[in-house]
This record gives sequence, C-alpha cells and structure tokens, in this order.
Amino acid sequence: MPTFQQCLDANPAQLMTLGASIAGAAAQLTQLGATYGQTVAGLAASWQGKDYQELVKWSTEVGLFIGRSDAAMLTCAGALEGTGAALMATCFAMKATKQAAEAVGYKVLPTPFVILGPSQWSQVSSAGPAAPAVLAAYQSGAIAFTTALVSMYTAVIAQDTAGYAIIRTALALSPS
Repeated sequence: MPTFQQCLDANPAQLMTLGASIAGAAAQLTQLGATYGQTVAGLAASWQGKDYQELVKWSTEVGLFIGRSDAAMLTCAGALEGTGAALMATCFAMKATKQAAEAVGYKVLPTPFVILGPSQWSQVSSAGPAAPAVLAAYQSGAIAFTTALVSMYTAVIAQDTAGYAIIRTALALSPS
C-alpha cells in the first residue's frame, strides 16, 4: 500500500507505458507462435511418420501454452494501463488539492491531515472578539481539505489494490 507521500510523488503514466510494452510483447509472442505453427505445418510435405505426429502434438501444446500466456499478458497489460490511468487522475487531483490547501495557508501533514498554518493562526490571534468565528471558519476549511485528501488517498489504495488483484489473478492462470 502506498503512503500519502508516495501518491503525491508517483508517476502512474509509467504503469501505462509498461502496460503498452507488455501488450507489444504479447503481440510478438502471438506472431512467434503463428510462425512456429506454420513451420511445423510446412514440414508435413517432407516429413511423415510417428516422429512428425509427435511434433504436431507438441506444436499443439506449444500453441495452447502461447494462447494462455498471451491471455495472461494482455490481461496484465490492460490492468496496468487502466490502473495507471485511474491512478494518474486521482494522484493529479490529490496534488492539486494539496497545493490548493497550502496556497490558502494550511499545512498538509503526511498522514494526510490538514491543519491551520502560521498565517491563519496569526489572523485568528489578531481577530479580537471575532477570533472564535475566524478559528471555526479555518477549522471548517481544514476539515474539508482533510476529507477530500483522505477520500482521494482511499481511492488510490482501492485502485492500486484492484489493479494488483487483476494482475495476480492473470498470473495465477498463466502457464508456468
């Protein structure tokens, strides 16, 4: 599970790039399997008998293995690309929300938790009889920012967990 700071520092686009690379590798594997099958089939004209029949059986097993591998790779690629896109949107929103909180004077802790910053405390101190109202307004803003950041952080963890589950399932089904 990533920390809040890791979410802020993350570059989920790398997951999308990795997914695209895996999809490309799956396409190459498919082509390799097709070439292998064509080569074995092409030997039929010059090779007959039990040895050739065993090669054909083996070729069928290789084809099935490649098919299962392709399916696992494409599932992983899709999970990485989808998870990367979702994480990218959520992490971007987290960064923007953190920056917005800091821009108005709040301090964002790494938990994530938002507290009043020095300039806000100064304004509360100098508000005189209105200090309780000013404090309440700033605390309300801190709660709103904290709620938003916690919600987004929870979404990142859920997105990460879901992507991981898809990948683990695909790998468990792949041939070893």
